[in-house]
Amino acid sequence: MDPRLRKLVEACSSSEEECRRALEEFLKEMCSDPSECESPRGRRRLIEKYAWIDKLLEKGVPDGRSRLILYVISRYLVNVKNTPLEEALLSIKQFLDNSCKNYNNCSKIYDSWIRNVLRSVSQGKWLPWTLERLKDRDPELYDIVQSVLEE
Repeated sequence: MDPRLRKLVEACSSSEEECRRALEEFLKEMCSDPSECESPRGRRRLIEKYAWIDKLLEKGVPDGRSRLILYVISRYLVNVKNTPLEEALLSIKQFLDNSCKNYNNCSKIYDSWIRNVLRSVSQGKWLPWTLERLKDRDPELYDIVQSVLEE
């Protein structure tokens, strides 16, 4: 028997309080990164919380594409929707095409930079900035996002 499981069983045979504490410790050991162990229901809530990002992907933006890719879109695709990196790259390229088509924002953003961002975001397990955080950290970008979402 796994020593961690044995420790849990022993703790549960002593008292209810000791069992509860040991169970919490056991679960923490088994899942060091809570975002990877999130229940499907929790994952659905997370996707709903960030549904506004899908609208940005669909419409594109008139300005701030790089910042959105770095702090919002890459993190959403990789760490919320669990999109494979190559598929995430294609989604971001479509976002860039939509920005060009809908807002004439067509300056080049290199695939190598996007791949590097996706790799870093995947390793860091960072969640996307929320609208509130965007408003606090980058009010100009927040205004751009709000104008696109209100269209």
